[in-house]
Amino acid sequence: MFPQPIQKAGRLTQLSYRTALPISIILWLLPLIAVMLTSIRSLEDINAGNFWGMPTELMIIENYSQVFTATPMGQYLLNSILITLPAVFGAVALSTLAGYALAKYKFRANVWLFASFIAGNFVPFQILMIPVRDLTIAFGIYDTYWALIFFHVAFQAGFCTLFMRNFIVGIPDALIEAASRGRQRIQDFLVCRAAACQAGIGGTFRVGLHFYLE
Repeated sequence: MFPQPIQKAGRLTQLSYRTALPISIILWLLPLIAVMLTSIRSLEDINAGNFWGMPTELMIIENYSQVFTATPMGQYLLNSILITLPAVFGAVALSTLAGYALAKYKFRANVWLFASFIAGNFVPFQILMIPVRDLTIAFGIYDTYWALIFFHVAFQAGFCTLFMRNFIVGIPDALIEAASRGRQRIQDFLVCRAAACQAGIGGTFRVGLHFYLE
């Protein structure tokens, strides 16, 4: 199976891995550390060019209180919550249903439908701006939370379906059938099959949440 566990690799590979991993983590965290340090610096410290050193004066309470009193940052955070959570839940719910159907049910045009989901991931969202604006105006939801929620659900459904389909296709049919005996179709999916897919659902939820909060 690839990739194989690092414990089974050669000594040189293990040494390279253990050396490269912490270096990569530090490099990945450097921008976040810089932002956090900058947020607690004084204006004089920033003007002096002290970007990477330790702050000469900690301005945690002063800086953050000014952000929330001088700007509508609280409203911005609330907007993020009101848009992100429904959009992620909606995208994950739709992609779980579509991914399960594409992975476990054999029907005509299954492959072509799956290919359309993949192709949708390559559509730049800038192309959709004017058509989506016209649709929101036509439905009377322009400049509302629902307009943004519906757009993000639709835009992320393709990738999330690809993610869920590839996960569900690896679940043995016998495992799903053993858990679903004696249940109705909807109850079967919600109780048993969704439970078998919970790892994939959790992964899709984290990916979607990361995308919206970037």
